[in-house]
Amino acid sequence: MKIVDEDGEIIATASDEHTLIGGHHRLAVAASLGKKLFWRDTGEPVKLDNFFKHYGSSLRHTA
Repeated sequence: MKIVDEDGEIIATASDEHTLIGGHHRLAVAASLGKKLFWRDTGEPVKLDNFFKHYGSSLRHTA
């Protein structure tokens, strides 16, 4: 599954279970800039808290 920003640009890739598998740095940067992110397939907003809880300081470190 792809995570896109409001312009439709792909920011990250996640598994069907919403486990982040690519784009860790881009996701952290987008979050730090306050960008709204969406699941490309459904258009639903991405809940970034789920990724930050799972990856913890590793995402914050790359931002």
